[in-house]
Amino acid sequence: MGEVTSEMAGVGHTPARKHGNRDVRLIHDRMDLACMEPADAEFYRNNRQLSEHYISLEGERQGYIRQNPCMPLLFFCMDEKEQDTEESLGLPPGAANVYPTAGNRIGEINLVLCKEMQTRIDRAYEAGKRVLVLFITHESYRDATHDSCAAWSHRCFAADGHADFQVQRFNEDYVDRDKEGRVARRHVIAVRLKSYTDLESRVWYGANDKCVDPLEFVRRSVPPNTAEYEPDGLELEASVLRRFVEAFPFKDPRFSGLERHEWNEVLMQMVRMFLANVRYMRGQVRANTDGNKLGHQGTRVLVGRGWEMYQEVNKYFKVSDFSPDLLRECCIAGKYVIKNGIVARLNGASELRIPFHINVPYDMMRPGDRSGSIRHAMSLARAIKCDWQDRLRNPASEKRFHDDLCECLMHEDLDLDEIGLRNAICEFGSTLLDQFRFIVSVSPRETRKLEVVATGGDL
Repeated sequence: MGEVTSEMAGVGHTPARKHGNRDVRLIHDRMDLACMEPADAEFYRNNRQLSEHYISLEGERQGYIRQNPCMPLLFFCMDEKEQDTEESLGLPPGAANVYPTAGNRIGEINLVLCKEMQTRIDRAYEAGKRVLVLFITHESYRDATHDSCAAWSHRCFAADGHADFQVQRFNEDYVDRDKEGRVARRHVIAVRLKSYTDLESRVWYGANDKCVDPLEFVRRSVPPNTAEYEPDGLELEASVLRRFVEAFPFKDPRFSGLERHEWNEVLMQMVRMFLANVRYMRGQVRANTDGNKLGHQGTRVLVGRGWEMYQEVNKYFKVSDFSPDLLRECCIAGKYVIKNGIVARLNGASELRIPFHINVPYDMMRPGDRSGSIRHAMSLARAIKCDWQDRLRNPASEKRFHDDLCECLMHEDLDLDEIGLRNAICEFGSTLLDQFRFIVSVSPRETRKLEVVATGGDL
């Protein structure tokens, strides 16, 4: 697909380009977004401020990379309650590479992810650094049975077992060995974390399942008129460091190939993330936000990459295009968006909307990279759209979907029994496909500014 030049994208002019046998409507950021639904247009207008903020943080990102021995790489769930993960660990937006998927189910053999991992390792090696992988599962502290990871049917033990398996693979696979089979250089250090979404707590699991829990360092409740001591500063850092030395000793196999001073530097980077989480939790406690992260409240699905600035919880499901089962994950996320839309309609909202935003980054310094990203983003959007059409037009799969939707709605505080819910689902379901919104964009890696290239009718 051809590039959109500034001359072609003048105000009031909507250029068209052939994509296969279809005309694709190209919309430039400088144009009026009046052709979109108002809420969607506002989403992209707000991106301009987010992009400016992202650019302003470049010095902070570069400073983080310079001051730490590892480049962080995060695997966490697409769940909308997990989207503040980077902020909760003190990471500037864009400083870490993030891969949100449903339940971190990245698969045993994922060639696309392997290629991406090698790219990250090569870049880290060129900078004299390693990659620190944080593999983060999540569950609810208060209601683990019903409000944990839906991708694992709330079976927390299964999610944890899968995470342990993946962490072990990361630690064993990405090393250089000498002739005797000993680790000569380690490229990846992987750690499992567990996120308790309703507490904002990220628990670190070390050797022999020893864990370091930030809840230990956070004052959860204080009786009125009682002064309770809460360590901070150097004293807090020293206490946390002792716990990390116990949980992640130098002899831990994940640090094989490192000198002692290198192990110490990596440990300090981990400690700083942990301390950031402690302070983040304290802020949440003071703001009395406990309990805000219950249930699934997301209203939009963000697919692909380049969504680092969208860290507001309870709003966005994020599905990475590195997922081995992207269509299934889009179905899970879409189901909850539909559920929330039906609840809103039953409570008086004027319309039911199901927005999917698909974005793929490109490199401004590489000629042709933008057109390749457009093709990739368009193919993702078409695949997702066709999958939903197949699911909702096939009577058998439609019934299964309606059954799942009804089960989700049963947990909502609605004045309807199961029969009433099924009648409501059938009523809304008759026009459900018409309520989907697919909006495709690309964004420069340098700015994260979304450039919309196609909307639903153009796919």
